[in-house]
Amino acid sequence: MAGGTRRGGWRARRRVLLPEHRPAPLPGGSPGPGSVRRERNPGGDPGGGTPGPVRSLAFDGNSPRLSDLQSVNTAIAGRPVPGSGTGPCVDLHMHSTASDGTVAPADVARAVAEAGLDGFSLTDHDTTQGLAEAETAARALGLRFLPGAELSANEPGRSVHLLAYGFDVADPGLQTFLSRYREDRLRRAREIVERLQAAGARVTWEAVELQAGAAAPTRAHVGRAVVACGAVADINEAFRRYLSRGRPAFVGKEPTPPSVVFDCVHAAGGVVCLAHPGRTHGEDDVRRWASEGLDGVEVVHPANPPAVQSRMNALAGELGLLRCGGSDWHGPDTGRRGVPGWAHVPTRWLEEIRRRSCRRADRQPA
Repeated sequence: MAGGTRRGGWRARRRVLLPEHRPAPLPGGSPGPGSVRRERNPGGDPGGGTPGPVRSLAFDGNSPRLSDLQSVNTAIAGRPVPGSGTGPCVDLHMHSTASDGTVAPADVARAVAEAGLDGFSLTDHDTTQGLAEAETAARALGLRFLPGAELSANEPGRSVHLLAYGFDVADPGLQTFLSRYREDRLRRAREIVERLQAAGARVTWEAVELQAGAAAPTRAHVGRAVVACGAVADINEAFRRYLSRGRPAFVGKEPTPPSVVFDCVHAAGGVVCLAHPGRTHGEDDVRRWASEGLDGVEVVHPANPPAVQSRMNALAGELGLLRCGGSDWHGPDTGRRGVPGWAHVPTRWLEEIRRRSCRRADRQPA
């Protein structure tokens, strides 16, 4: 589709964001379609170990478009997605530089278009800052767009990530709630840096600010700063040695029960789905939170193995919950498995979320 005419007369640009890794071998041992050429980030480590400033990647004639990677995505998944069929697909879990992603919100929209998807939701952590830019780009590209955010909650001993969709971005209560998240992220990041320094890791607050840019700093930004300062080889080592729960520099977030997030998002006209339940949450959690106001569950996610997908799909049907899913894409240079289009999430899931959020807000679907 790239290079041709898209909806609304838009002509695809010769520019795309591609995954960092080479495509996985397809079944039978055949190589993936083409090879990925990465442009070196100016200002980064010449050896590729330290990320420099974020920039888009360009294509050459030998590199595949993201749409060409759909067969690779299928091979990675290795299984059909519940209810996906072969119709139009969307991605309802994506991140940008508004939080801990590595590409701008508009470039997320371009990656979605190049992947041949029908639409997407930008779900940055605890912020709505990238939504206006993403929606503008989506409209220009003829894509469906659903406002989103991945909001942080917690219970004793564990984090709970919640995907909020379809809310009124300008809702004063929601924005006040998000401003508290930002203040807590700043407090937390500063304390993490202090603990890292006490543990002997060479890292500075200025290095974290450089990685975060205008976004509220996350552990991912701190991890990239630790890499940039030469204390570890890569971000996985930074989390393994310092940043994960139980490690020397781990700092918890302010207590926020899931029910508080449900109430805030509902008041703003949105709905809330449990993110990646395959990591730490089971059926009992979903049932309890559904009784408190949870609207849906992320059936499809790179962290959800087939058995979890099947259970969550069945549980959503039993409890009348919405279904969502996505790649959890953070950009081409983050080493994560999912890429845009990986999940083959049917467009009707997006529309079902939109309809329910519109009913809650007493407004007509756009």
